[in-house]
Amino acid sequence: MVWRIALIIGLAQLGFASILPLLPLYLTEQLGASVKLVGVVIASVAIVETVLKTAWGGIADRHGRKPVMVFGLLLAAVAPAMMSVLRTPVLFVPLRFIDGTGSAALWPSAAASIAETTTPERRATGMAVLNMAFLGGIAAGPSLGLFVVGFTHNFHAGFYLASGLLFLGALMAIILLPGGRPAAHADGPVVGYHASVQPAYLETIVRSFRASPVLFWLYLIAFVQMFGVGLLVPIAAIYAKSIIKLSEHEIGILFLVVVIAVALATVPAGRMADRVGKPYLITAGMVLGALGMWLIPFGGSLAMLLVAGVLLGSSYALMAPAWLAMVTELAPPGRMGLAVGASETVQGLGLVLGPLLGGVLYDAIGPKAPFVACASALTVGAIMGVVVLRRRGGVS
Repeated sequence: MVWRIALIIGLAQLGFASILPLLPLYLTEQLGASVKLVGVVIASVAIVETVLKTAWGGIADRHGRKPVMVFGLLLAAVAPAMMSVLRTPVLFVPLRFIDGTGSAALWPSAAASIAETTTPERRATGMAVLNMAFLGGIAAGPSLGLFVVGFTHNFHAGFYLASGLLFLGALMAIILLPGGRPAAHADGPVVGYHASVQPAYLETIVRSFRASPVLFWLYLIAFVQMFGVGLLVPIAAIYAKSIIKLSEHEIGILFLVVVIAVALATVPAGRMADRVGKPYLITAGMVLGALGMWLIPFGGSLAMLLVAGVLLGSSYALMAPAWLAMVTELAPPGRMGLAVGASETVQGLGLVLGPLLGGVLYDAIGPKAPFVACASALTVGAIMGVVVLRRRGGVS
């Protein structure tokens, strides 16, 4: 089941990621949009995800993971196809609301399903498999989208590709996933749906913060990380093309090399987290990410960009499986989907604010300003990890 879910997530992320570098280039080069508007378009997805992921997690707890995942994938498949029709840049904002609604339904159900399929002793490894599929999509998606556009000389071909991949992910979910509500672990109580738990989402999360302050800090660290990364989302491809002078193919190769290396490292990192302790891996990941980002403002060459990318990718490989495993272990009884959805909402908030500010900094101050802001944010997150997570808080 872990590998089935990973396959579906990999296909979905391949579709989502294939348009990540295409949108900024298409909007600025073909439709004449400003970088500020590109930031708004990208942030609009995160806005919807921030609002809806917690609710989708709760819905999946009550009605089952499969229908939520299938619906989300089918809805998300509509948006890329419509991108080839629109000619007014501002209309991409409401279109991305549709995209965000679909993607918001996917990740909480997938992560909760992995948690239900694994024991606590193997959960970080299971999350690492999920993240390996996610990273595989992140690695291949931008490269695939850029290669298709470069080969066809048509951005619309990249959009059709993304739509097809998301539809294929929905088909795989229909075929591979069992129906019904979450089942109980063989060694414990139900970790997904629980009839006695009412959908008072905010109240449940607040109670869980009081019961385990570590969960609050996990969410805060995740927000800081995603805010820092979000600063770069609208400007990374533009920076690589206009400042470093890379072609679409070279940008695609850079994405591919860095993220495939990270994808291959994520499963060993999950196993390491299960053995040596999840808080240590989270802290180490934040430190590596901060170091990588501080290299870019003082470099500017392709080699420096590659080294920074490897460090930032290694940060994610070390941190993500351990972080997800800790969130599921600290989740309120019967509300694992809700806890994962709330964590995704927190990260989504970072991806709302980050792109908005990143586009403004790029236009108002200069191309390197978003990288300085990202490095500062990741440094704050690393300090929080060192101070707060050095004590394990009762979680292995």
